[in-house]
Amino acid sequence: MPPAPWPLVGRDAELAVLRSALAGPRPRSVVLVGPAGVGKTRLARAAAAEAARPGPAPRWVTATHSSARTPLGVFSPLLGAADAGAGETADTYEDLLRRSARVLASESAGRAALFVDDAHLLDDASAGLLQQLVATGAVAVVLTVRSGEPAPEAVTALWKDELAVRLELRLLDPDAVDALLGAALGGQVDRAAVAELAAHSGGNVLFLRELTLGALADGTLVDELGVWRLRGPLAPSDRIVELVGRRLSGLDEGALAVLELVAYAEPLGADDLAPVADAALLDRLHRAGLLVTERDGRRLRVRLAHPLYADVLRRRTSAVRVATMARALAERAERAGVRRRGDDLRLGLWRLDGGGGDPGDLLRAARTARWHYDFGLAERLASAAADAGAGFEARLLRAQTAALQGRPDEAGRQMAALVGAATGDAERARLAIAHIDVSWLCLGRVDEGLEVAAQAEVAIADPDLRDEIAGRRAGLVLGSEGPGAAAAIAVPLLRAAEGRSRVWLGLVASYGLGRLGRTTEALGAADRGYAAGQRLIEPDDWYPWFNLYARCEALAHAGRFADAEALARAQHRRGLQDGSSEARAWFLWHLCRTARDRGDVGAAERDAREAITLLRRLGRPGFEHSLLSLLAMAQGVAGDHAGAEESLGVLDRLGIEAPLWSWTDHLMARAWAAIAGGRISAAHRILVRAADDGERIGDLTGAAAALHDVARTGGAAAVRDRLVDLAGRIDGDLAVARRDHVVALCTGDAPSLESAAAAFHEMGAALLAAEAATDAAGAWRAAGSAGRADAAMRRAAALAEACPEARTPALASIEVRERLTPAERETALLAAAGRSNREIAAELQLSVRTIANRLQRTYNKLGISSRVELGRLVR
Repeated sequence: MPPAPWPLVGRDAELAVLRSALAGPRPRSVVLVGPAGVGKTRLARAAAAEAARPGPAPRWVTATHSSARTPLGVFSPLLGAADAGAGETADTYEDLLRRSARVLASESAGRAALFVDDAHLLDDASAGLLQQLVATGAVAVVLTVRSGEPAPEAVTALWKDELAVRLELRLLDPDAVDALLGAALGGQVDRAAVAELAAHSGGNVLFLRELTLGALADGTLVDELGVWRLRGPLAPSDRIVELVGRRLSGLDEGALAVLELVAYAEPLGADDLAPVADAALLDRLHRAGLLVTERDGRRLRVRLAHPLYADVLRRRTSAVRVATMARALAERAERAGVRRRGDDLRLGLWRLDGGGGDPGDLLRAARTARWHYDFGLAERLASAAADAGAGFEARLLRAQTAALQGRPDEAGRQMAALVGAATGDAERARLAIAHIDVSWLCLGRVDEGLEVAAQAEVAIADPDLRDEIAGRRAGLVLGSEGPGAAAAIAVPLLRAAEGRSRVWLGLVASYGLGRLGRTTEALGAADRGYAAGQRLIEPDDWYPWFNLYARCEALAHAGRFADAEALARAQHRRGLQDGSSEARAWFLWHLCRTARDRGDVGAAERDAREAITLLRRLGRPGFEHSLLSLLAMAQGVAGDHAGAEESLGVLDRLGIEAPLWSWTDHLMARAWAAIAGGRISAAHRILVRAADDGERIGDLTGAAAALHDVARTGGAAAVRDRLVDLAGRIDGDLAVARRDHVVALCTGDAPSLESAAAAFHEMGAALLAAEAATDAAGAWRAAGSAGRADAAMRRAAALAEACPEARTPALASIEVRERLTPAERETALLAAAGRSNREIAAELQLSVRTIANRLQRTYNKLGISSRVELGRLVR
């Protein structure tokens, strides 16, 4: 469970104001103002703790309703001891006031301030006394005041008369909620969970904490693969119900009925509330802070003032009452007709809860829910539509939504049962396409998908629909034969394709062409697919944004990293807003794929973990395999050998055949895991295999990256000619910069290495730029130009600041690179990775004595005496 109290996060600016006010010989008073639960007391406690270092603890009192009944009662804990020592008796109110002032002023000596919590509850005498003491400079006071509550005039005068600083505490924004949850839970939090907790809490720290503790207690908030995520809807805990219940206490039955209706169906128009509420009642609830109103064109819309009010009210509302409200709302909507966007979904939901409804209306609502990514609701609506007689379309949608919720086996059985129910080529084609997608995407059964496609092509006579089935084969081939074969199928079909087929074929063709190095054509194919998707009246199973993902990939292959990242981050944000786990996963997939070149390995690891949890929930083992490869690669580039090996172990336990769309990435991940363990020779063998396989399956950009990785880790001469040839077959600046870097490494050409570093930097490949600049420093040093070498190292250090967590051999110190032979350097890397002399000897197939002698020579050359010092140099 998170610590109590929670860490203070997102209040740095406010804490700085408090420090400034309380510091120095003449401290200023501060009034902290904000709604209940915003964190006023927590911030004041933090300031009090700082004020106590060094020196005596500041004095702290809390005003309450009961203390306000007695004049100066809030100060009784401070005054009691002083009164006992004084031997005086307070005969009059004036005597008590005078002695209270004397005690508070005398006790302030050597203390930073007096802290008064909930100062809006102070009695008038206490408030007046504080005002006088602050005005005369006798005491510096920090008060917390709840906004929206009446406060004594003397408290308000403190900031109105500029006797104290007024500091308003705002509700936490989503970024601050993210930081606070991460600090409290001690780990990464899924961004959708952050968004949901932020929305439900409204940024209120108290509500956020109670929601989080409740979700932990009931198992809704779970840690999966190092990422905290929600596996169900948030429910208000008993403590939240109690807190909100106090806010709702005292309301009459009529007011509660209005609030229950709004909680069930918000936002509602004022006309929807007319049967249960007149304008006076709505105005009263608005003034009480329970309802808010907003204009939507000419329509007045009403909703509850806080999301938790709705959660608590829905929990308290009986099922009978829900059904009654739902039926009344549905009947009213049916009489008025569906006029606004989203009305069909609301009508379907009301009919689900209230019963009845037209099968066509339920099916339309199910489709709307499906395209708004609410797959659970879509399945319920599709089932209701099927039960009401909507037929094939509703049953197919029910199967598809089961697959989208991670139940592919169940979806496959439902689709197999629909074969006999399909009438006409259009229905047969739609069923076949859906079944193919489930077979290879969700179940990893490429052969099953090919069999479904073959059967459909026999059963379907329409040539256009047969072409659409043939186009689906391209996706199967992408996984089973690789990008080259997939592009060979998709590119010719794309030229004549229209509608849904063009969306799908644009994705496959763009991805395949990008891997082939034909990046200009890849961008064109992605754009054609996206434009076709935008023109569809009803979305296809493959949303238009899939083509934007393909565009990101093509941009990265061309070296346009900044453009690719901007597009991916914008689409990820949109996926988060739309509630699409699938969109978030795909664009996170792209963002973490570039870590090997850009060096943002910490962000890549976080993005990969989040994407993996999303794909696991959706049931996408092939894509999960690809993401685990990228996670392992990021960990390898970070020098985390154990983490990389653990991720590869999880990948192996998936028990599926590795998809060839990311085969070179997978091999490079294994190579970087070996590099992190110091096994450079083994990594080179894996990377050469990746290049061989990449050329064979049509992944030329992957092959070029693998050969460049060999060069980056000491094997430039062995791959130069091959990389020069490959670069001539690949579009874009990245392949050219890789080629120039390797050629300059082989010749020791320092100016060319600096040019390569500049080219990498311009395209946003910070890690490649830092490595090339380090290479240039070594080349200048070898040429006897110490000044230029130092300047190049300074540039390398500045570039490396953009990728602080990267730990690659090329970033090792100049001393290591200059003084050690390749054999000594590999031995040093193995030793730095924690291998014993015997393990190193077995790895390199040498004797233990040879390894011991080699390490001793290394120590002598570098002027060190231990493996700890060696690790610092080579890493």
